[in-house]
Order: sequence, then C-alpha cells, then structure tokens
Amino acid sequence: MANEEIDREERDKKVITSKKKLGDLLLEAGLITVDQLNTGLELQQKTKKRLGQALIDLKFVTEEDIAVILALQLKIPVVDIHNTPVEPEAVELLPEKFAKKYTCLPIKVENRTLTLAMADPLDLNAIDDIRFITGYEVKPVVSTPSEIIEGIKKFYHIEDSIKDFAGDIMLDSAGIEVIEEEKEEEEEETIREEQAPFVKMVDLIIKDAIHKRASDIHIEPQREAVQIRHRIDGFLQDVIKLPKWSQAILVQRVKILANMNITEKRLPQDGKVRAKVGRKEVDLRVSTLPTHYGEKVVIRILDQSEAMLNLENLGFSDYNEEKLRSFIERAEGMILVTGPTGSGKSSTLYACLNELKSETVNIITVEDPIEYDLTGVNQVQINEKVGLTFAYVLRSILRQDPNIIMVGEIRDPETAEIAVQASLTGHLVFSTLHTNDAVSAISRMINLGVPPFLLASSLIGVVAQRLVRKVCPHCKTEYRPPRKILQNFNLDKKNIDFKFYRGKGCEFCNNTGYFGRTAIAEMLTISPRIRDLIHAGASDHAIREVALSEGFVTLTEDGIEKVKKGVTTIEEIFRVVGKKEDLVTICPNCKRSVSASFEACPFCGEPLGNVCENCGKALHIEWVVCPYCGTPVTKNTPT
Repeated sequence: MANEEIDREERDKKVITSKKKLGDLLLEAGLITVDQLNTGLELQQKTKKRLGQALIDLKFVTEEDIAVILALQLKIPVVDIHNTPVEPEAVELLPEKFAKKYTCLPIKVENRTLTLAMADPLDLNAIDDIRFITGYEVKPVVSTPSEIIEGIKKFYHIEDSIKDFAGDIMLDSAGIEVIEEEKEEEEEETIREEQAPFVKMVDLIIKDAIHKRASDIHIEPQREAVQIRHRIDGFLQDVIKLPKWSQAILVQRVKILANMNITEKRLPQDGKVRAKVGRKEVDLRVSTLPTHYGEKVVIRILDQSEAMLNLENLGFSDYNEEKLRSFIERAEGMILVTGPTGSGKSSTLYACLNELKSETVNIITVEDPIEYDLTGVNQVQINEKVGLTFAYVLRSILRQDPNIIMVGEIRDPETAEIAVQASLTGHLVFSTLHTNDAVSAISRMINLGVPPFLLASSLIGVVAQRLVRKVCPHCKTEYRPPRKILQNFNLDKKNIDFKFYRGKGCEFCNNTGYFGRTAIAEMLTISPRIRDLIHAGASDHAIREVALSEGFVTLTEDGIEKVKKGVTTIEEIFRVVGKKEDLVTICPNCKRSVSASFEACPFCGEPLGNVCENCGKALHIEWVVCPYCGTPVTKNTPT
C-alpha cells in the first residue's frame, strides 16, 4: 500500500507539472502557431473552457490532436472506444451522472484497478472522486470527448444500442429458457434483471442459429469488430458483424449461461447448458479460446429433436443399411465406424444403440462428450483431468455385466486392447476411429498394437462414412457438370442414362443450392477370406481388392448412386471423397501403372506378382495369401 501511495503521488506531481505545458507541446509539435495559441487563451478566458476545448472550437486542432498530445505528455495509451471491448462490470461501477460530469467511460476492471477512458486525464479532482465512488484504483487512458459521449449513450443505455442491430439477427424478442444450470435460481434471476439487455443479445444470436439449422455458432473477435458465423450443413457462413464494444458483453453472457468462470480470460474453458428455445430443447456446448483480439467463443448446438437416432433416417442406401443391420445383429464382436471429424460417426453409433436397446440387454457407453441422452442406456462421461480415461472406464464397465459396449473413440493402444478383449469375451463392442476409409481401420488397429490374429477373430465389420449436402428441393434444376469433373469419375466417355441436378440458390437454402445433409458410406464385411488376410498380415491394398471381388461398394460408388437419384451433386461427391479410387499396381519391371485385373503387364509382358501354386493365378507382389483360394503364398520382392 505504501508503494501505491508513492506511485500515485509521483504520477500526480507529473500530471500537475505537465498540465501547464499543453500549449507549449502543441507549439513544439507544430500543430498551432503562437498567434493561434494567444487567440485560444483569449477565448478560454471568455468562455471559461479548457484551453484544449477552446482550440478545438477555433478549429486550430482536432480532438484527436489533443488526445495524442496528452497521451505523449502523460505516457498513457490512446483508446479508440469504437474498437475497444467495454466490460459491463466496469460500466456498472460508475453511475452515469458521474461519467457525464467528468466526460469519462469505464473500460475494464482488473486486479482492483479500473481502466478509465478520459477526455482530460489531467483532471486530478475527477480521478480522486471516481476512486472514492468506485473503491477502485483508477488507471486513466485518453480518448476524445465525442467518442466518450457516444460511449456513455451506448453503454449506459444498452437496450437502444441492441435495437440498432437486433433486427438483423432476429425479429422474435422472446428469450431462451435455461432448463439445467448449476446455479442458484435467485442468482440467475439477479443476473437476468441486471443484465437483461446482454441476455437478450445472446438469446437472439442463439435463436437465430437454431432457426437457420446451424450446428455451431462462432463468435470471433477481430481488430475492429466481432464476427458472428454459423456452421450450416458443414460450411461456415457469415451472419452479422457486430461492433467491437459488444465483444465483452457477448463473451461474459455466454460464460454465465454455461456456468463458466467469467474472470478467467487467459485460459481456454469449456461449459454446457441445456435450454429450451420455443418448443425445442437443445444442449449447448460452449468453448472459449484466448486469441490475439480477445476470447473466441464456439457454441455447439445439439438439437435433441433433430437427432437422427434411427437407422432409416441416416440416409444410407438400402444395400448399406442391410449390411449394417447384419453387423449389429451379431451377439458379440467389434464394429468400427470411421471417418473424419463431423462425418456423422456419433449419429450412426447412437442409431445402432437405439435399434438394439431393450429391457433384456445392458448397454453402457463411454463418451467424450455425451452428445445425446439415450433413454435406457447407461452413459459415462470421460474426465481425463481426474483420470477417468477411456481405458480406465472400460475396465470398470466389464465388471458391470454389459451386453453391449460403446466406446466413443479408440485413441490409444490400451483402449484398443481392452475393447478387442471385450469383444472376444461375449460382448458386442462399437467404437470409432479416424481413418480415411474402411480398409485402413484394420492397419490402424494393428498399428495401435492389436495382434492381427486377435483383430481377425474379433472384427465383424467396418463402416466408413462421409456427410454430403443435399440439393435444395425448392430450387432444384437440371444441368450438365463440367467435363473435368466427369473425367474424375470416368463418366465422360459413357452413355449416361441419368440426369444431373443442382440447386440454383434461393432464399430457402440461403442461396447455397443445398439444404440438409445425408450420409454416403462403404461397409467392409469381414468375410472368411478377409479374415485370413488380416491374420496373415496382408496389406490394405490386398484386402481392398478381395473386398471388391466380394461386392464391396466404395464411398465414391455410393456417392455416384446418390447423384443418379438427384439427391446430391457430382461436385459435392468430388469435394468429399475426391477422385474415383483407381485399383492399380506398379509393374516391377517397367514401373508403369497397370490395372490390378491384369495377370501380366500389358507393356512389358512380365508377370505382375506371384502365381498361386494352388489355382495358378497371378497375384500382387504384396499378397501373402491368395485372394482367390486362400492358399498361403511366399512373398516375392522383385529384383
């Protein structure tokens, strides 16, 4: 405290000394002449205004000139209030009448210090009064009088400021109702009463996102604004750009809503809340991340009413749906669902569990996080901070007499090992992996340390899937895709007996041409032949070729079927899965790409690989088991 008093006295002495030199500083900076200074002093005596204001009235200098000079004089920052987040808790500390009296605006509170934007930071009486009124130490910064006056109107009458742009977000003024929140009701009512305008602002943003079918809301701080974006059908879309001053208000209200620490701004945080918006119940998952221009907030919207928890609603083809049903009808074994983040893996797992749940089975899930509540299913939330990992929970689950186990994701060797062991001891196990296709899941599990013979014994099937956007039904029109796109799928040289459709763009689909998403998938059945290949350590390429010979439908082929039916566009399939998979091998002699269906290279005539001693057919050089008859073959490395 003694040091603070000394620092305050030193600063006050410095301010008193420097206050007398404003005119001299303006002269030294070349902003005014001696004659202009004298004219300003004469006007000051007549009007009793400060010298700075007198010079501004005479148009000898601008407000910005004065602000810069004062900042240089006192060595304090100049603040642009238009582009500076103003914390609501700071504004609440100082009554509006004192903000107007001293032409100042509270900016933020930190460590018992109030940062105060002042038109005249040399006014020691104002600083002392505000220090006494708020009980906080005052840290002055410089701003122009007009910006401060505008800020006072904006932040002390936030309702009017919200109305200026709320109409662009949503017309409905009804708020959202929190269903579950770890907060005393009295405390929540107090917050809503004191910060009703801020509550309304966030409510409008969330309601608008739900109305537009958004899966995520991004609140992104920028240098001079706050950008609101929605992720709709997998793509981010700009919604509205709010003024920079709203940044602190938005972040604070979202944190309160999600029961997060509003004072912690240096570290990422996670929170959640269940809310009722109109007739819909939604779960909101909130994540904050400190960035260069402030905290970025992402709100994941999980709409229980829109959840596709039935196999029929996932969008799989009849062929793939029948395959998936054949997987889940098994009493024991492992089923893996693969794909990148946002490919609908969790929805597929939930739909499978929803199909299997009954009074006669015990289903337990291990998830991070739990996305949807399933009645009749025991769901466990992972918490790695306290050691509640997938592997730890999975061990405990096995003592809970489960019939069916769902592991949210296999991330490490320990989880992979326990999951496989569980599938071998009479349990049906579901889980996910991050791989590009179905066949790659096999090598991924082996890379995680699962012995091939155990994987071959436990694995039932693998589902690889993606989500593609559907053509908007309101602006659907026939068209001819570019030849380059058709070439990627070998469709340019064929007599195409179907029509291509796309959306022109309309108000219904927000001019994107797409509305909603559906799944495309490939389902790998672990047949006896593929089981032998896994056991023998065969390559992904060998397993894939055998799967194709058994009727395996690839992601691309399933996507083309969706195009044929007019569900999606060929461009969307190309975006999601890329070029059609080419089954080729490299001739060890001439090094040219050759179709895998060839037994000998058509260019040099040399065999493409080993010849099975049992059936006499040529094999790929990486095969160790004949895909035709299953006989082990000696691996041959070309010289």
